[in-house]
Amino acid sequence: MARTDLVVRPMPRTGVALGAGLVAANADGNAFDHTARRMLLLKNSNGAPAAVTVQIPATVEGQDVVDLPVAVPANDSLLLPPFSAVYRQANGKVYIDYAAPAGLTVGVIEQPA
Repeated sequence: MARTDLVVRPMPRTGVALGAGLVAANADGNAFDHTARRMLLLKNSNGAPAAVTVQIPATVEGQDVVDLPVAVPANDSLLLPPFSAVYRQANGKVYIDYAAPAGLTVGVIEQPA
């Protein structure tokens, strides 16, 4: 299996249902095309927090920048704000990895222009 792309849902001015349109987290990770208006929604149906990592492909003076660790609370959801360009991979995507994807669903929501 390979990393899979997430479908981006546009956010209309009337709002978006946060529970709709989520897909199961992929064991090999997910990705989405980077723009400054896209937010990542994570929903954890497990009884324990879920560990998620957003990769940062940057280096500073030859040293790797530490990836962003995210803890999704047990039986809860977390909406991450748009990502800066530092999260953009060479192919223009943002990469998300999961320590244990079971019980995690994810989606990308794009803010209106």
